Amino acid sequence: MSKVFFLPIDKASMKGGFTKLLDKIPDRERILPTDTVAVKIHPGEEGNSSYVSPDNVNRIIETLALETDRVFLTDTTVLYPGKRMSAPDYLHLTHEHGFGLPWTPPFIIADGLHGEDETIVKMPEGFQTDEAHIASIISNSDAMVVISHFKGHLLTGFGGALKNLGMGCASRAGKLYQHSSVKPIINTKKCTACGICADHCHVSAISISSCASIDTDICTGCGECLGRCPEGAVRVSWDQNMSTFMRRMIEYAYAAVSVSNPLLYVNFVTSVVPDCDCMRDIDPPFVDDIGILASIDPVAIDMASLDLVTAAPAAKNSPVRAGAGADKFSAYRPDIDGIHHLSIAESLGLGSMEYELVTL
Repeated sequence: MSKVFFLPIDKASMKGGFTKLLDKIPDRERILPTDTVAVKIHPGEEGNSSYVSPDNVNRIIETLALETDRVFLTDTTVLYPGKRMSAPDYLHLTHEHGFGLPWTPPFIIADGLHGEDETIVKMPEGFQTDEAHIASIISNSDAMVVISHFKGHLLTGFGGALKNLGMGCASRAGKLYQHSSVKPIINTKKCTACGICADHCHVSAISISSCASIDTDICTGCGECLGRCPEGAVRVSWDQNMSTFMRRMIEYAYAAVSVSNPLLYVNFVTSVVPDCDCMRDIDPPFVDDIGILASIDPVAIDMASLDLVTAAPAAKNSPVRAGAGADKFSAYRPDIDGIHHLSIAESLGLGSMEYELVTL
């Protein structure tokens, strides 16, 4: 049973709060002064504001006493057009969001200029993935700190440390491999042919006539249309394809851990919104801020984060009613069993869904 340390939100702003949280993490001293440490974050899509703030990222780094000339922030490029598709544009975005400026560590794009700088990781026998494409900067670092924002997600129900590892540490080829088995479908009875999904499709895979139609040969499975449809007509069925997606993402998390030497995982259970930080326009949080968690077990910290959200009362004006329990996420994604990807991670030995929550 893994330990997960929990700093309630009302204690997070108190002097010494972060120190109490991170002092509980064992083996911090194994980081040598000459080690290069990657701090894996998600700096947020353009127009997004729910990501973990630069101030909070800085507080984690300062509390860990990481060498300032050996630590850097990092993330990978994405499949779809926008400010996170190429390294130069991405760096402009990180600066706009307060990362990589003189008062924060430098920001380095982990998979290079075009998302093609990668390390090929041979996977164990019996995995669906034969070779994983992990961003080269991740694999070349001596250690990694994974700072995640716990929130909802279009394809996994919710996302935290495991998604930050599996999707966030993959090169572009790795992301495409993970997404390629997941194709959204159109509920023709709900579709009004408004064209919003087509307007937001990054690869022009959606055409509009009497209703929307998705060309599955072009679709990359990014899931943007799922969050854009105002009628809920775009959906993902819970079938082997979705299970395959989750399996592939978790196998990539396994690959990332195998080459990156993670020191610890920190989950911010704040601004718990229904969609990923990759989304621009999102609904408001459906629970109030809960707190910050730290662990050396990515499965346990995500399970504990989910349990805390489940137990929390719904925020004012939230469509999720108090007492909804696990339906807080499934109310937004009824076709997705998010706990499934935690079960896969546990089965691969990435961690334990059983944990001891130590409240500070």
